[in-house]
Amino acid sequence: MKVQVKMGIGADELFESIVTSVRYDAEQARGKKVPAKKIKAGFTYQKTLAAKVGGVQHVTTKITEFEPPRLYAASITSSRGVNTVRYEISPLEGGEGISVVYEEGYAGDKALNDLNGKLMGALYSPFAKRKIKNRLRDMETYIKQHGASSLDDEAEAGLAEESEDAAADAAESEE
Repeated sequence: MKVQVKMGIGADELFESIVTSVRYDAEQARGKKVPAKKIKAGFTYQKTLAAKVGGVQHVTTKITEFEPPRLYAASITSSRGVNTVRYEISPLEGGEGISVVYEEGYAGDKALNDLNGKLMGALYSPFAKRKIKNRLRDMETYIKQHGASSLDDEAEAGLAEESEDAAADAAESEE
């Protein structure tokens, strides 16, 4: 699934908010502070999610691409497959804002899981695209009002939700 949105903020600001969100998510998972310099391609952390039918699901998040302030991508791996998220940020002509291309995907570990993921993705795609556009708009509004580096715990949790959603999708494939 791919979504493109134009935003009235700078690439540095959006990228900083993404990094802040990733750090928050990693700190929640690890139970300790994560220095900003650790957030780069290859950085990995594990977390446990509650599964819908009870029990828990373990997922591993790995930053796969990291080129500030234009590219961030990560994979969220469960025992049933890999969800991917990717932000590509580029300045708009004339210097007034940025274009953000957000991509999300799923590859199952088995043909049936892969097919199920693609089928569910096709069914929920319009809703998911709207949710992602709204989340990006919320990020833009927050950054305009407060700045990218002044995120409080509530805002960080909201931004980390995207990674959480992809991880939950990976966990749902277990059921």
